[in-house]
Amino acid sequence: MPIDDSPRLPASYAESRAHFLAMATRLGAEVTSYPHRPVKGGYRDAALSTDCAYFGPANAGRLIVIASGTHGIEGYAGAACQLHWMEGFRVRPRNPDMAWLLVHAVNPWGYLHDRRVTQEGVDLNRNFVDFPVHPVAQPSAYSRYHDMLVENFRPLPQGILNEARLLAHGLTSSRRRALQAAITAGQHDRTDGLFYGGLEPTSSRNAWEAIVRSNALCRRQVFLLDLHTGLGSYGEGELISYLPPDAPDFKRMSSWFNGELKSMAGGESVSAAVDGTLTAAFDRMVSSQSYAVGLEFGTAPALKVLNALRFDQWYHNHEAQLPASLRDKARERMRAAFASPERQWLNHVLTRFDEVSAHIEAGLLSA
Repeated sequence: MPIDDSPRLPASYAESRAHFLAMATRLGAEVTSYPHRPVKGGYRDAALSTDCAYFGPANAGRLIVIASGTHGIEGYAGAACQLHWMEGFRVRPRNPDMAWLLVHAVNPWGYLHDRRVTQEGVDLNRNFVDFPVHPVAQPSAYSRYHDMLVENFRPLPQGILNEARLLAHGLTSSRRRALQAAITAGQHDRTDGLFYGGLEPTSSRNAWEAIVRSNALCRRQVFLLDLHTGLGSYGEGELISYLPPDAPDFKRMSSWFNGELKSMAGGESVSAAVDGTLTAAFDRMVSSQSYAVGLEFGTAPALKVLNALRFDQWYHNHEAQLPASLRDKARERMRAAFASPERQWLNHVLTRFDEVSAHIEAGLLSA
């Protein structure tokens, strides 16, 4: 029987981590693990950690960082890209002034539980803000929609009237865009809501900042590629920057990517403008020349993705009163929305990842 060696997504966080560590060790990478502190009152789990594999000269002036699992469940595709990169490492051209750092599972708790949030219930990509924040004094635009999105959510057909009310807010493309911005920008006043940014730094943020301090601050140039799934057309990988399109660094990176870079701030991207992102925080931490972009792979229609998030949050808000079978349903919907099992989709993802990685390396070497 022939061996099926076509690419596939990891089956779980545990399998993904084991493969990542084994392959990195076999290739001679410098491997470092950053354990996550347990959260009081949270789920009890086996030890969780964010793991790093460093390839290249210790004193390289240029560093490319590839991060997976910022949004937990999105780590399936991100880890697949990292494993794919390592599979080609031995034949990859080397540059004495270039190093690579692969960061596996920035949010390992979310990866383990098939959720986007951290163990504190926080969207990590909204958590990189200057605390304290004052949500009571500054209620979010999100709060106007929370009841329809989560509190009054019920699986169909029971929740049909609530769904009709929500859909009425997005009958035109401009209204849908405004609704997306209000919902996804990030909020700090509804702990039981979507895209909640928290009231203090999370364990994942602390681990990430320790990784950046240990690896990126002493370089001449650094580039962060943060891997995501869930927005955009099926299998397409959009390059996203938090910078406005007229910023010098945006223009420079856009030339590296043949004009394909999209700006959240400029309204060009599949993502609305977001506060507290990993990429913006990276640029703030690194005082030398730094670049940071997200690579977002489309998976499913936007409404399907949103409804998976709503079902997941609703279930976990009321877990004690709901049958345990709904937990499996929530995980199934999240996997379908953020980690397509189809080989064709993964092939698109890996091909695009290779293209983007090559552009990053060529761009840094020409800068």
